[in-house]
Amino acid sequence: MKDLSLRKMWLLAVMSLLLLAVACGPAEAPNDVTETAVPAETGESDVAAPEIVGEPAAASIPIEDAISTESGLQYIEVEAGDGAMPQAGDIVEINFIGTLEDGTVFGDTYSQGGPITVILGNDQLLPGWEEGVMLMHEGGKIKLVIPPELGFGAEGAGGGFIPPDATLIMDVELLSVTPPPEPTAVDEAEFTTTDSGLQYYDLVEGDGDIPETGDSVTVNFTIWLNDDQSFITSSLVNGSPLTFVLGRGDVVFPGWDEGVSTMQVGGSRQLIIPSDLGLGDIEAPGVPAGSSLLMEVELLSYQPSPKITEVDEADYTVTDTGLKYYDLVEGDGPTPEQGQTVVVHYTGWLEDGTVFDTSLDSEPFSFVLGTGSVIAGWDEGLATMKLGSTRQLVIPSDLAYGDTGGGSVIPPGATLIFEVELLEIR
Repeated sequence: MKDLSLRKMWLLAVMSLLLLAVACGPAEAPNDVTETAVPAETGESDVAAPEIVGEPAAASIPIEDAISTESGLQYIEVEAGDGAMPQAGDIVEINFIGTLEDGTVFGDTYSQGGPITVILGNDQLLPGWEEGVMLMHEGGKIKLVIPPELGFGAEGAGGGFIPPDATLIMDVELLSVTPPPEPTAVDEAEFTTTDSGLQYYDLVEGDGDIPETGDSVTVNFTIWLNDDQSFITSSLVNGSPLTFVLGRGDVVFPGWDEGVSTMQVGGSRQLIIPSDLGLGDIEAPGVPAGSSLLMEVELLSYQPSPKITEVDEADYTVTDTGLKYYDLVEGDGPTPEQGQTVVVHYTGWLEDGTVFDTSLDSEPFSFVLGTGSVIAGWDEGLATMKLGSTRQLVIPSDLAYGDTGGGSVIPPGATLIFEVELLEIR
């Protein structure tokens, strides 16, 4: 059986958006500058929940009158739909209520979050769940009894919330079935090939500016396998464009980065990305190792990268460790004590002005001062700041990432420059 880890991660993300209040530790930025979290937007559903056939808490396994498939899945058609049956690659919108045998609810889109949209055949659903959905017609409702081997298996999930070898009971409503999008037909002779081997063709030429390395770009995208044009994924499925820092290399793969780097705002471009500029030997849901990818990308907007504030060398305070700092804005609040939690906004640059990390395009970052959860230059530099201050830190390599560097964006031996605003002390 296929490894279920990716499906588990996806389902647990859905569950966390719905009912599970799972305590998660804060990201350890800027120690881990390559980790990016993309928050999902959810809305309240105004669709009425279905009448559940039988009480989940008293569900009999197997369920009376249920049909069993060869895999061991059991199902009852609660309400016949009159629309299309979904196939692999189709985009489906579904509501569901998921329970354990004892009636514990682990997901309910009717009361929390609204319907979910997934692409069938891309390992986004547990095997039994996907099999059940593919038995339905659009507009229909079904009750599934998913045995452990088609669910979370012997490992369980959610830190014990779903126990090992759990049978799952799911009431599913198939709201819509949409065929996968097809790429625009482009004659091979129309493509421009770059020195790296990337091929591109402008479907629509934009009339806006071209972003620069370090700028934050926002795009819509759709990805297919190049060989057979199998649909992989698209930002248009859930209406959430992707924003990433151009040239940083920590969110998108190299061919995507290169392809966007010469686009004008408002433009749409088709890219043929060879394996070495894509995922390479990495296997991903729906993408075999070594695959060439076909993409269509629309550049919606960009935000110029923040620039380092110029500070005269004589204005810096230099500590015994070699840390340099200057208060761009001096606050009038208290200074934090060791062990207190500080909340900050920050931007980090290499000495050449390349932005490698920022919190300004997301949420403020918090950490406990003096515990070593961030680089040493941060712990020292923030310890003497006043609440409300904005401070520039010039952090030598030995107080940052040293001779190892940080991920793919901070080279070994790099001096780092940060501008940090102290927002809150807890």
